[in-house]
Amino acid sequence: MPIRVLQLLVTSSPGGGPKQVYDLIRYLSREEFQFVVAGPRDGIFFERFEEFGVRVEELPIRRLGVRHLLSTIRLIRALGIQLVHTHGKGPGLYGRLAAWWTGVPAVHTFHGIHYGGYPWLGQKLYLALERRLCRLTRAIINVSASQEAEGLSLRLFQPFQSAVVVNGIDFEELDGIIATASIRRESLGLTADDLVLGCVTRFDPIKRVETLLRAFELLAPRIPRLTLLLVGGGGEEERIRRLAAKMGLRKQVIFTGFLENSLRIYPALDLYVATSLKEGLPLSLVEAMGASLPVVATDVPGHRDVVVHGETGLLVPPDNPAALADAITSLLADPERRRRLGEAGRQWALKEFSIQPMTAGTAKVYRRAIALA
Repeated sequence: MPIRVLQLLVTSSPGGGPKQVYDLIRYLSREEFQFVVAGPRDGIFFERFEEFGVRVEELPIRRLGVRHLLSTIRLIRALGIQLVHTHGKGPGLYGRLAAWWTGVPAVHTFHGIHYGGYPWLGQKLYLALERRLCRLTRAIINVSASQEAEGLSLRLFQPFQSAVVVNGIDFEELDGIIATASIRRESLGLTADDLVLGCVTRFDPIKRVETLLRAFELLAPRIPRLTLLLVGGGGEEERIRRLAAKMGLRKQVIFTGFLENSLRIYPALDLYVATSLKEGLPLSLVEAMGASLPVVATDVPGHRDVVVHGETGLLVPPDNPAALADAITSLLADPERRRRLGEAGRQWALKEFSIQPMTAGTAKVYRRAIALA
């Protein structure tokens, strides 16, 4: 009989958690694992899970309450769940409490350790709560080595609990989509003569999209036919749109919103830029490198795990539009260097971030968690 795993998500919009669960459903043996997914119906992955014939339970997107905990307990008991895998802060709370209450082992994945935006007291409470929750957790999955090091330094889990399972992508799928279904520049009002910077992201304060806008504001007057393509959505989108308009960049910044498949956009770009303050391990950056794009990223945890500075891309200080603009300028002025970095990035991504180690590593964590139950 397959192991019945409940996947608890904070969102079904594009992002690390939903994409990881989607890939686990696609690639892990159904003879060994049977998945149930629970989370809000707020994004494209909800329907994608259903298309695979997986049972999907809708949980409200509103403020956390006892309802989430009770719903999860009922699901565990009604469906004979044997393992709970949580993603994100909310599910990490009520999911691990429900698993403990029902005597089921819990696995939690940190897709980045984000608490810096909280006030001082909020930070203290968050860290204290995570330290208590780790006692209810059979295993912690960290998506990068730098994230594991940070979590250990904060005492969010014990070394024996942690497994580093690096995010991965399906490069055959990436290559096939680029070859057959890529978005043409003409459909975006662009030509072959334009220089196009791009970023696929969730519009969230931690992503610091405004840093990219401010760097672009410095670049636009001195580089003809420069365009910025922003792919994604989220709570900060309207603010970022207003900021672009206030800067007078309305005609040079293109907002696409969420795309059904963001892999299609990479061939339209000349350079990929990521400006987050912190990441777990950013899939979009790996995808861009897999598409042979040169990349510029902020020198922060997560990005450092993906980009080898000067070899597979460039790293710049975070929250520094001038340094970012200088790095972008240096690459736009040197097409041969862009080509070399893009090729090296592709080879590095193929070597380090394929889908098979991610799925195999997660399956190993599941087996161990069940064996220790």
